[in-house]
Amino acid sequence: MTQDLIIKVSPVEWVLLAIAVVALFISIMAWRRAGRALLLLAKSPVAEIQHVVETTQEQQQQPAVSLELTIDKNEYDQVTLSLSNSGLLAARQVSLTIDKPINIFDIEGISGGIDSANITASSAILPRLAVLDVNNKLPITEIVSGCILELPAALTMSHGKICEFPVSLNWTDENGARQHKKITLTV
Repeated sequence: MTQDLIIKVSPVEWVLLAIAVVALFISIMAWRRAGRALLLLAKSPVAEIQHVVETTQEQQQQPAVSLELTIDKNEYDQVTLSLSNSGLLAARQVSLTIDKPINIFDIEGISGGIDSANITASSAILPRLAVLDVNNKLPITEIVSGCILELPAALTMSHGKICEFPVSLNWTDENGARQHKKITLTV
C-alpha cells in the first residue's frame, strides 16, 4: 500500500516536496539565528547605542566651518600663525587681514596695573604684524576640515611690549556662503 502511494506521486510533486523541506530547514535555521541575535542584543549594554547617538548629535551641532587663528612666538621672537578648521566643511578662498594694534602695553609697567601699562596713545612707533607670504599662499585656496596651516609672520617694533592686533578672516564655505570672523591676537 505504501509502495502504491509512492508510485502514484509524480516527479513534479517530489520536486515540490523537496523544495518545501529545504524551505522548512532554512526557516528553522533563520529562526534560531534571529533568536541568538536577540539574546546578544539583550546582553549588550545600552550605553554604547546612546554613545553613537550622542556622537551624531555632536556632529550636527558642530558648525559648518570653524576657523581658529592662534599665534606662537618662540624665544628668538619668531612668530608663526596657525590657522585651523575644526568645522565639518572645507573653507575656501580664505583671506586674512591684520590691522594696526588696538592696545599696546609696556611689559615693565604691567606690575602697576593695566591702565598704567597701556601706552597705545603715547607710542610714537606702532608695532606691526605681517604674514610672510613667500610661497604665495594667500589668499588660501582651501582648508579642509581638521587641517592646520602654519604661516610664518614678522613682528616688528614690539620689543618689551604686549600688543593686541585685530584680525579679520573672510572665507567661503563648500555651500558657497560667504562668512566673516573678527578676532584679536595678543602677542
